[in-house]
Amino acid sequence: MTANRMLALVFVAASIVFLTVMVPELNQQQASMGGGFYSVRPSALPTFAGAMVLLFGVVMLFTDRPAPEEAGTFSAGIGLGLLQIGLFGAYALGLSLIGFLPASILFLAAVFLMYRAENWIVAITLTLGIPILVDALLRKVFLVPLPGASFF
Repeated sequence: MTANRMLALVFVAASIVFLTVMVPELNQQQASMGGGFYSVRPSALPTFAGAMVLLFGVVMLFTDRPAPEEAGTFSAGIGLGLLQIGLFGAYALGLSLIGFLPASILFLAAVFLMYRAENWIVAITLTLGIPILVDALLRKVFLVPLPGASFF
């Protein structure tokens, strides 16, 4: 069994535990506290996140993807991983400083630059389209407040 498949098994098991034990606990806590300020219950976003991790874990489990030849040494992978962690930190900081839409657009642009997208038309379309779609879906449909800056 490859390392990817072992990692996928861990993700699948963890997401099943998360979805069956931890997410229902959120609803029980809300019911016991008498809360009702969420329009889609507090478990909507954790359920979505857990389901996506489960889906990606199953996909990883049943696909065998060899490591790319140009990856180079172990230190190159560590460097790219540290850069990705720094990018996530900058995104989290950017959410509070400039708001969801500009921070998300800049984050996706940086990811596509970092991983050298092959089709820039698709990359630009996704960079602009996904944050706008997520913003509209979460704000208008699910009424989830997203971080915003004073100029947005």
